[in-house]
Amino acid sequence: MRSIPFFAACAVALALGACSQEHADKVKDGAKAAASDIKDAAHTIANDPDVKEAGAAIKESAKDTAADLKEAAGEATDKAQDLGEKAGDKAKEAGADLKRDAKKGAAESKKQLNEATK
Repeated sequence: MRSIPFFAACAVALALGACSQEHADKVKDGAKAAASDIKDAAHTIANDPDVKEAGAAIKESAKDTAADLKEAAGEATDKAQDLGEKAGDKAKEAGADLKRDAKKGAAESKKQLNEATK
């Protein structure tokens, strides 16, 4: 009694196995055809004069953009150097002012000390 379902299952498995190979062959053939179509389309696109012209235009545009970016970077560097020099000048002025004020304060303190000790 148990053998009948077992044999039925085996028959179904064999039938599915046969269908699977046939199906696999069809899928394989379809994939080959699709790959061939894609290869032909890619070849056609690669040889299209409009596509080649567009590629050349993109290349030229990239060169122009690179030149513009290089120029802008140089200008930014120059501005940063100018700002750095200005900041350095301001720091020197502030240092000189501080030194002058310190000397003046020391002189006043010395004067007051001399007057207090008289």
